[in-house]
Order: sequence, then structure tokens, then C-alpha cells
Amino acid sequence: MTTLAFGAIAAAGNVPAALTGAFAIGLGTVVTVAVLLFGLAARVKPGGAPVTQPQRRWRLVVGVICIAAAAVVGLIGYLKLSLEPAVNRQIPYLASAGMALVVLSAVGGSLLVAEQLRGDDERLDELEAAVRQLADALAPTVEAPARRAGPPE
Repeated sequence: MTTLAFGAIAAAGNVPAALTGAFAIGLGTVVTVAVLLFGLAARVKPGGAPVTQPQRRWRLVVGVICIAAAAVVGLIGYLKLSLEPAVNRQIPYLASAGMALVVLSAVGGSLLVAEQLRGDDERLDELEAAVRQLADALAPTVEAPARRAGPPE
């Protein structure tokens, strides 16, 4: 019985090493993506709706949450796959985690693109208003009748 218990402990000793390596890769990926997102957010120029109004920026918030959930599902799916030695037992993890990963990524990405398009529409409306104001200011000068040259001297 001691040999059986020792064998179970030895077998269990390999699992934390595999789990630690996979966890480190997943955690490193999540931290890298977070640092990149914060870096990109710091470079954004002022303008548009402030981020302090989440009711106006719900697409952005939900999109980022979906992408983060997809990363978590991908990490958990990878851990489940890497810890299962039998291929026939890996297929359910691959199918469920893979489909959830694809759906969450697609929903999150489409919400982020929709938020970007909404912001672009607001900026385009501001630019159109500025061009109309400039055209109204320059209209008297542009549409004035041409000056006629006098007779040659």
C-alpha cells in the first residue's frame, strides 16, 4: 500500500510541473496583452466620448470583457487538453473550448469594431460641420462676381 501511495504522489508530482508551465505561458500571454492594450490606450488622442461615461461606451466595455473571457476559456481549454493523455478524451475539451473561444472572440471583436465605427461617425459629423462653417464663411468671397479689367491704356 505504501508503494501505491508513493506512486500516486509521484504521478501527482508531475501534474503541478505541467500545470505550472502551462499556467506560466497563459499568464504571460494575458499580461502581455494587457500591457499592450494599456500602452495603446495611453497613446489615444483626446476627443470623442469620455471613457468615464460607460453607458455611452457599452460596446467597448462588453467587447473587452468578451475578449478577456475568450482568453480565459482558451487558457482553461489548453490546460484541460494538456493534462489529458488520451486523445479520445481531449476531443470534448477541444470542441467545447474551441467553439466558446471562437464565439466569444467574434462577438468581442465585432463589438469593438462597432464602437470604433460609432466613434468615427461622430468625428465625421464634427468634420462635416466644420467644413460647412468654413464654406459659409468663405462663400461671399468665392461667389463674388469677377472683376472686369478696364480698357488697356
